[in-house]
Amino acid sequence: MKRMCITSTALVVFLLMAGCWDQDLLRNARLIYGAGFDLAPNGKLLTTIVIRDLPQSEQQSPANDIIYAVGNTPRDTRDKADNQVSRLLRSYRNRVILIGEELAKQDIYPILDVFYRDPKSALNAKIAVTQGKATDILSLKKVGNVLIAEEIDELIKSKEKTTSIPKVTLETIYPAIIDPGEDFVLPYLVRKGKRVDISRIAMFHDQRFTGVLSPDESTMCLLLQARMGKITSFTQKLSAQKDHKGSHDYITFQINKSKRKMEVLVQPDDQISVTLDLKWTVGVEEYPKDQLNDKKMIAQLNQHLSKAMTDLAKKTLQKMQEARCDGLGIARQLMAFHPEIWKRQKENWGSNYQKVHFAPQIHVDITKKGIIN
Repeated sequence: MKRMCITSTALVVFLLMAGCWDQDLLRNARLIYGAGFDLAPNGKLLTTIVIRDLPQSEQQSPANDIIYAVGNTPRDTRDKADNQVSRLLRSYRNRVILIGEELAKQDIYPILDVFYRDPKSALNAKIAVTQGKATDILSLKKVGNVLIAEEIDELIKSKEKTTSIPKVTLETIYPAIIDPGEDFVLPYLVRKGKRVDISRIAMFHDQRFTGVLSPDESTMCLLLQARMGKITSFTQKLSAQKDHKGSHDYITFQINKSKRKMEVLVQPDDQISVTLDLKWTVGVEEYPKDQLNDKKMIAQLNQHLSKAMTDLAKKTLQKMQEARCDGLGIARQLMAFHPEIWKRQKENWGSNYQKVHFAPQIHVDITKKGIIN
């Protein structure tokens, strides 16, 4: 009797077990490794999908297959792309999402919505804006011997470490997209022949692409945001004369430590002022003139570099204001500490942000001069 009860209980448990009803076998899937979105004629959407074909044997190398589809929405184009391939398209191995600049000038959230609603999406995929069309870059298929999706992914990761572009993924950008207190920035890709250059930042306001920063301005933007990577370096011209040429007229230095202090002040007439004080300790990477054992020379270099970097910070902030990109989160500071001011300015914050007075000051202190000194 006892044995029958145990057997009956076991049978009931086995019947109630769900089993692997939601399994998604790899052999039934075609893996998306990269996706690009562009504005097509008549307001349509052009989607470019990079599919990885797994090798059938160890002697074969992986290869890319490029699929193009035009539709009304990302989901619509995904379905049309699915009709062109055997097996089912799956995005859980996706590595990069590229958005063409013309499409990025519109609200980019509708493009990303399909990824957030799919529980199997790769939320660690990198996201970037491209000069021209995203399809032109993905259609390269390879850069050298490296497949295009992997090449872009590795390029982005390396440039994140050198404080050239922000570290951002599908997952990390979502809070910034819905945050009214701060605008976000994304990597900006440029095709150069058969290679891809990633050294610039794309600025956004209200989820729309509004401008591009140069490589030096991009690095400065990240430093102003206190988002320094593992390696940060600048090469600065020392002579003010434009016709003064030669490698001996430049100095390359690496920032070892950066401290930032930001303060937002509001005047009685609602004029907003922001003071930014950055203190850098740097090491000299290259200086052909040498003489770095001279204290007077070090003092002159500190003064020159401090002024040059302060001027670069002013230029960067001016460009961000022209693009209405509140990348430092001034709006959030107003929400937290000056709510009455924010209530009066939030309706036209884009134009009001352009009137904010920024006063950056960068102090450079050379502490490492190289082993020869």
